[in-house]
Amino acid sequence: MSTIEKAAAPAVPISKALVSNGFLFISGQIGSAGGQLVSTSFQDEVRQVFTNIEAILNEHNLTFSHIVSVTVYLTDMRYFDELNAVYQNYFVDRFPTRTCIAVAGLPKQARVELTTTASLELTTS
Repeated sequence: MSTIEKAAAPAVPISKALVSNGFLFISGQIGSAGGQLVSTSFQDEVRQVFTNIEAILNEHNLTFSHIVSVTVYLTDMRYFDELNAVYQNYFVDRFPTRTCIAVAGLPKQARVELTTTASLELTTS
């Protein structure tokens, strides 16, 4: 089964996603595939983050169009432009709200982590 078909269960005591009050709350995702951090490039790491998010969305029959809010954690704000170069490819109809925070470190030496909230119903505004 590929990572796009089913996201791996977290290795820490958290839920990878929870449904509550009409929303899907997805725990922070890093660019890990098969337990290993993607390290070929920062943009590849970001793409893997989105692959992981997409797998969780698919499990709930949702798409990136359902995402209403994203929180981005970066270990270095110098990655901001590279993040945006990849990020904009995943949101076609509209961009969700977003906050970007610089942090001292992330699990597995990741450089980026995203938490997302998706509406269970497709919204247009």
